Amino acid sequence: MLRRPILFNLFLFLLILPTLFQGCTMQEKKQVTKEEATAFARRIERSVEHGNPVLLDNIFDEEGFGKRVASDGNRILNTELQNGAIEGLKAAHFGQQILQSIGKKGTYRLVKRYVKDNREHLLFRLYGDGSVNYHDYELVKRDDDIKAIDIYIYLSGENLSKTFSQALMMMQNKMPDMSRGDMEKVNKIKTIKTLIAQKNYTKAGEYYDELPANFKKQKLFQLIHVQIGSGLGNEQYASALNEYKSLFPDDPNMYLMMVDAYVLQKDYPKALEAVNKLDSIINKDPFQDYYRGLMYKLMLDTAQSLACFERLHAYMPEFSGGTVELVTVYLKTGNMDKAVAVVRKGRDDKSLSPETVDALYELHPDLQKAMQKDPAKL
Repeated sequence: MLRRPILFNLFLFLLILPTLFQGCTMQEKKQVTKEEATAFARRIERSVEHGNPVLLDNIFDEEGFGKRVASDGNRILNTELQNGAIEGLKAAHFGQQILQSIGKKGTYRLVKRYVKDNREHLLFRLYGDGSVNYHDYELVKRDDDIKAIDIYIYLSGENLSKTFSQALMMMQNKMPDMSRGDMEKVNKIKTIKTLIAQKNYTKAGEYYDELPANFKKQKLFQLIHVQIGSGLGNEQYASALNEYKSLFPDDPNMYLMMVDAYVLQKDYPKALEAVNKLDSIINKDPFQDYYRGLMYKLMLDTAQSLACFERLHAYMPEFSGGTVELVTVYLKTGNMDKAVAVVRKGRDDKSLSPETVDALYELHPDLQKAMQKDPAKL
């Protein structure tokens, strides 16, 4: 499989909130400038690179986000649940979730900044463990501090405030009439989250299957189902993806979700089409050439695959996954000199780890011999 969706568990805390939060009364007096947004994006990138979650843990404008949650729920939500949305954000530790998702080799990079409805936006790409997701931050200024009033998460296909609002509405409307037995099952969401983190997908799936049927039709729980399926094997993963598609056929995140489904079905042209449509929605991310290259590779179109990996390497020479694919195509097409040049540079600037280089040598003994003959390295 090319990638497995990353589910941020921020909203799961809404089901187990122990306390409430009273919003503050700060006012937005100034707009964020282009320069401020750009500088803020660099701060986010540096904080993630250094493994420091504090900035992203505290990125939300709590009052503004709470109002968004209430507005999306048509102000039907009671005050306690509205306040609970803010407490859920704080308890979830957004920055820590991102660091956990990218792992040791992943990245969190700015794709672009842009203006929409007179507000600065930052679009970030999250890549980790073969998975990709995008976060679109809508920025505001509160007392000279830059915050995010909301985040559009491409995996869910909606603003985080809407996801919170829908989860809270479900709690408000369904939980009062639930039986004690069903309530106990729903309360196992925290256990399911822990089991997924531990990669115990079998047990997590058993708990998920026990959830009330009407809950399992909600997007929140469907995303959990997809994540569980991704750890259970191709058949279960494809089944979970197809169930999601049947429940949310017009979801804007469907192109992101369905790439894996098409690959599992060996419908590579459809997978490539989904990649291209996702890139169109994002309004272009050169990193998507990685997935295009993989699709063309599966379709045995070496020329197109090579073109994609060369463009990707020019854009992101530090991305070892793309470099390995480029070297592999060079070797397949008899371009040993180009393969040697790329590996030499990656080895010297440490974008290719010694382990990665050794793996390439093991797979391609002729590459190692050519490297040893390289006068620059004798």
